[in-house]
Amino acid sequence: MRRARWLLAAVLLLLVTWVTARLLARAGAARGSALSRGGDGWLAARRYLEARGARVELLTAPLPSGAEAGTAEAPGVLAIAFPWQQAERSDFDARLDLYLRRGGDVVLAYSGEESDLALAGLLDLRWRRARTPPLDPWSWRAFARREWDLRPAGFPAPPVRVWAPRVLPEPPPGSESLFVSPRGSPVVAAFRRWRGRVVLLPMDALTNARLGEPGNADLLETLLVRLGPRWTFDEYHHGLVAAAAADRAHLGPAVDVLLAHLGLLYLLAAFALMRRQGPAWNDPPPAAGSAGSFLLGLGTLHDRLGHHAEAAWRLLTRARALDRGLVVPAELERRAAAAGRDDLLAIARELAQLRRIRR
Repeated sequence: MRRARWLLAAVLLLLVTWVTARLLARAGAARGSALSRGGDGWLAARRYLEARGARVELLTAPLPSGAEAGTAEAPGVLAIAFPWQQAERSDFDARLDLYLRRGGDVVLAYSGEESDLALAGLLDLRWRRARTPPLDPWSWRAFARREWDLRPAGFPAPPVRVWAPRVLPEPPPGSESLFVSPRGSPVVAAFRRWRGRVVLLPMDALTNARLGEPGNADLLETLLVRLGPRWTFDEYHHGLVAAAAADRAHLGPAVDVLLAHLGLLYLLAAFALMRRQGPAWNDPPPAAGSAGSFLLGLGTLHDRLGHHAEAAWRLLTRARALDRGLVVPAELERRAAAAGRDDLLAIARELAQLRRIRR
């Protein structure tokens, strides 16, 4: 019966693990992904561009470089949204620069989180902290849930609403500031680099949850008008990898062996838990008869309350009453006055020995 319970627990654990993995791996779970249906996804932005007649593609491999870029068609708009789920920045900076040299435009959607500080140097940008988290835990919720209404910089337009970023990029000199923070810092900006253009904006500005805002929708329409109708969304760094790229990125048999070892360790742990640990527990047999149960319970109660000295004194008193000629040593009486559990048993044995000697 015990083994069956452990087996059932192992099966339930496997089921919960599988369901959790499926939920975490479901399509559209990545923030900033053009496939994501969640509030932080960009699926609505992609569908909007497609409905407006734009040619939309998904990037499922690294950006072309060298000879690959020379034979490729002239690029359009590349939308890169952070944070990435698959960080591979080894030669990404050089590939992005080559993309701009070929006349492509880039929409760089930063997350506004601390992780953006690691992007220092990308497109020669510098990053700074715009807000510092409070040390007071009571102020943390208000800090984390704060929103900004970005004001247009010198032109009539509705404000763009975003979660207040903690980190902001510093646009290079000569950049065009499009929307500014409540304190006047540029949050959405555009500048030229090589033969292309770069637009910096918070990733949250074009998410599924924000495009219902008038200013956010107008921002996407403005980008479509100014940058053109050919868009490519970087899904490679969100985990969408083409089959050929996946074959090249395969880590080899070492990962398979590691996973096999982990599976074997899990099975060994499950079998070890199914085995009984130590000897079987035998419950003490119940006392036979109602009188025996009553006396056993009464003795347990006196033992828990510490009535050992009183019991020892009553034992001596009852022994004198039954045997008038019994002489109890004074030492035994002193021990009875301060008797504990072990002393009570020793006094009872000595008293029985004295009664046997008298007979």
